[in-house]
Amino acid sequence: MPAVAREDVAAWVLGMPVAVALGLTFEQLGEGHSVTRLVWREQHSHVPGAFQASPIAALADFTGASAATTMLPTGGRAATLDYTVKFLAEARGEQLVGRGRVVRAGRTVTVAAVDVYVLSGEGTTLCATALVTTRNLPPP
Repeated sequence: MPAVAREDVAAWVLGMPVAVALGLTFEQLGEGHSVTRLVWREQHSHVPGAFQASPIAALADFTGASAATTMLPTGGRAATLDYTVKFLAEARGEQLVGRGRVVRAGRTVTVAAVDVYVLSGEGTTLCATALVTTRNLPPP
């Protein structure tokens, strides 16, 4: 399977100004899963070298909603209804990687789980985990 099997979903998400402002990229995107990346920039920080909570939460939301959208037909969209993020460790490093998978895909609502890791010279650390619930919107 290609790294980004759902180019339509990637194009939709990366067309959002907030995704562009964050610098979000996709590493993988296929049926029921999404892997995203966010390279550290000073704008993501509250102290030098560490990601602040908001970019971590945004990455989790985009990752989970993208995974959910891959379960819909081409042109379908998923709008976030709710997400909960639990911060587990300081996110000090060069980049974040979000790994999302669909837990349950329903007719109107989909739930995805996301783990967010921070990569640094010291290794890889799980810094947050999230549940993202989306409302499935059919193609127009």
